[in-house]
Amino acid sequence: MATANGAHLFNHYSSNSRFIHFTSRNTSSKLFLTKTSHFRRPKRCFHVNNTLSEKIHHPITEQGGERDLSSFAPDAASITSSIKYHAEFTPVFSPERFELPKAFFATAQSVRDSLLINWNATYDIYEKLNMKQAYYLSMEFLQGRALLNAIGNLELTGAFAEALKNLGHNLENVASQEPDAALGNGGLGRLASCFLDSLATLNYPAWGYGLRYKYGLFKQRITKDGQEEVAEDWLEIGSPWEVVRNDVSYPIKFYGKVSTGSDGKRYWIGGEDIKAVAYDVPIPGYKTRTTISLRLWSTQVPSADFDLSAFNAGEHTKACEAQANAEKYEPSQFSVSTLPHLRPTTVVGHDSWLHHS
Repeated sequence: MATANGAHLFNHYSSNSRFIHFTSRNTSSKLFLTKTSHFRRPKRCFHVNNTLSEKIHHPITEQGGERDLSSFAPDAASITSSIKYHAEFTPVFSPERFELPKAFFATAQSVRDSLLINWNATYDIYEKLNMKQAYYLSMEFLQGRALLNAIGNLELTGAFAEALKNLGHNLENVASQEPDAALGNGGLGRLASCFLDSLATLNYPAWGYGLRYKYGLFKQRITKDGQEEVAEDWLEIGSPWEVVRNDVSYPIKFYGKVSTGSDGKRYWIGGEDIKAVAYDVPIPGYKTRTTISLRLWSTQVPSADFDLSAFNAGEHTKACEAQANAEKYEPSQFSVSTLPHLRPTTVVGHDSWLHHS
């Protein structure tokens, strides 16, 4: 199988050079292979012999990047400096105090720096080898919290624990600040996430594809009347892991109809247009530099669709119709991408299931 050959080639590469040392409910899932490479750079053609005897060079290694960056040893001092840098220059909170929520974001951004290096290097290799890649599609990905998993996979748990201790915090307390990115409800969502972890660990070229649910797994409250479910807004203060790809977006049509034009060709007319935008999340393998992508799709409305004339005329509801329609399809448990499971017991719920599909 082509993907398996690609994995062997990747393993052969890994043995000769290394990445930079920063030392449910009825849910359907599909796995298929395609030769298309979803890389962010313009396409280039590479011809690779299917042999394991040929030495494969990595672009960073060829440019001397590994030698230049080898000084960034994964020690507590360098990690402490990195966390302090992000606390000051990529702030999400006020600068006066370094409390637990701020410490979590700064730590996660520090971890993401090393993941980005390996992440970009991984897909450089895939593009260079023109490798076939596996794409795992799932309605759910129960990722859970990412900080301790990423640090553990990078084998930097001790170094980050010491760094945070130097800054007055405990690693476990900092990690507890991370909201659970539970993008689904069922066991198949957890299985999908395990598949991605395994693919990365085994150095398989792969992607995960899903929806960026605005509200994750519901929160459960126990009251005198029994169990209550409330939405868990895991994106309320943003996610330090995801990277929005504003250059990767596609128009999606809902409703409308097919009409035959005067030239005899068929055209799709009417309906509603929604823009789907990609958000990528790094998935690091265990004890390997391989870092693959979980691509989550969200909806967006271009500013041109805002009816400024209606707004100036005081017709605020009409002015915001495009935004309201987009939110109807926004991945969430209340619509296409707000929540993973809106029960199809109403017309709105039934439409939401169709939009998910």
